[in-house]
Amino acid sequence: MLGRNLKKIILIFIATIFLISIGVYFYFSDKEYVFSFSESQIREKLATKLPLNKKYLLFFEVRLDNPRVSLTNGSNRVAAGLDVILNIWIDKNPKPLGGSIDATGGIKYVKDNGELFLTEPVIEHLSMQGIPDKYTKKVNLVLTKALSEYYDSHPIYVLKPTDVKKAAARLVLKNVIIKDQNLVVVLGI
Repeated sequence: MLGRNLKKIILIFIATIFLISIGVYFYFSDKEYVFSFSESQIREKLATKLPLNKKYLLFFEVRLDNPRVSLTNGSNRVAAGLDVILNIWIDKNPKPLGGSIDATGGIKYVKDNGELFLTEPVIEHLSMQGIPDKYTKKVNLVLTKALSEYYDSHPIYVLKPTDVKKAAARLVLKNVIIKDQNLVVVLGI
């Protein structure tokens, strides 16, 4: 008798959870949450923890600083630039080269933490004088790696877990577009 009642209680519990899950899905399925970020907001988030210094391939040392952001209406990529100081170690002596790097990046959404990141940087313009020809390809690879690592570790926005509506929207990145000089991100189910 006790076993039969326990099975009945478990079945009722499972059915209740199932019905609640379906209700929550249908409630949020048509909901979209739109977030909008200005150039200055993105630049401010990217500026945290700068300057960044890191060594690559034993003889390249990169320093990134002073982020710039440019949003082009109609695009789904963010144009971002940084000042760069590159030390190339030649014969155990650093050769400092200053300049700037401009790249575009897409948007990646990490739903586990509710974070938005710039991703997949493509170097659009590199302004740096004095790079020896034999290092040009390696410098480009090193700077792309430095940008990727920097973007991967610095979210441009983090959803607050206390905001129930936004927390429920942590499921999917639906759309990214730049409109009216703002990065517009749409999340939903």
